[in-house]
Amino acid sequence: MRAITFFWLAFGAAAYLMYYVYAIYLMDILIALLICIATYGLHNFISKHIRFPIIAALLSVAILVLLLVVPFFFLIKSIVVSATEINPTDFTHFIEGTKTQILSLFVSFPEIERKVADVLSNISASSILSYGLNFSSQLGKSSLNFIIDTGFIVVFLFFYFLYGKQAYEYILALIPFENTQTTDVLNEVTSVIKVVFYTSLVNIVLQGFAFGVMIAFFGYDGAFFGALYGFASLVPVVGGGLVWLPLAGYEFYLGHTKNAIIIALYALSICAVFIDNIIKPILIGIINKKILKTSVRINELVIFFAILAGLTSFGFWGIILGPAITALFISLLRIYRKQMTKESLDTPKSGEA
Repeated sequence: MRAITFFWLAFGAAAYLMYYVYAIYLMDILIALLICIATYGLHNFISKHIRFPIIAALLSVAILVLLLVVPFFFLIKSIVVSATEINPTDFTHFIEGTKTQILSLFVSFPEIERKVADVLSNISASSILSYGLNFSSQLGKSSLNFIIDTGFIVVFLFFYFLYGKQAYEYILALIPFENTQTTDVLNEVTSVIKVVFYTSLVNIVLQGFAFGVMIAFFGYDGAFFGALYGFASLVPVVGGGLVWLPLAGYEFYLGHTKNAIIIALYALSICAVFIDNIIKPILIGIINKKILKTSVRINELVIFFAILAGLTSFGFWGIILGPAITALFISLLRIYRKQMTKESLDTPKSGEA
């Protein structure tokens, strides 16, 4: 057996065993890497003022946790506390009153009223509470997994900040491309990740602020519901509906039909359509060209749809994964195209030999 054949067999076996051992952590490792890429500028800034690498890495991670993780868990805690304070009797009155309100809209249309009444007859406070308990149980399990994953991501993020430069140089030497090609790919992916990361943060703030200002006019806590709406906007498909729908339903139950309609129309038109689908692609272009001034050559709409696809496929973390995978694929296509062009130019035409 040739030495190179034995090497690749041994390497393949070792690679499989490595995957088997670390498979459970691969997603956390990848997400930590992408967050590190997006926020490495913060670590560079801190490293210029702090001489000790370990302290600089710890401080970088601590700042990101305070900015990104702590507010999220604070909101989750507030929601759980509010849910435990629900009075079953009051909730029953709320459901029955809402059903009465809905039926009152169809008094002039008896046939439609009967059909709506048949549908509403299957809805009761007890069935909703039962569903809510089951959902809370599943949410509790998911939240526990999310907390564990977040803990591992924080740990991996610390090591990326601490040894990032050495790892980057080592991996750069392993990739069998020309240095310029490898640098182009990595710069493209890195730039896209940064653009998406900061665009998502700005989008959360814009949607949360817009909804918070509006809902404050109806006597609700604008800061709390605005922050809640901002984070909810990241949830695939339903998004901010997790926030505005219950609030509009409660206003409708109170008999404030006009308020309920305003809340629903505002959330759907301004937050969901205008900010998320019109302003967001524009934000991507502004952050890319004006603020970060990156060398990204991928169209803003492609990045926008990559975010949507990533959210659908990977959930919350798909915001970064979708665009990163898309950028890597497009960059590799560019390398392939350049390589084929170069080979065609180097190949002598018939009759020239």
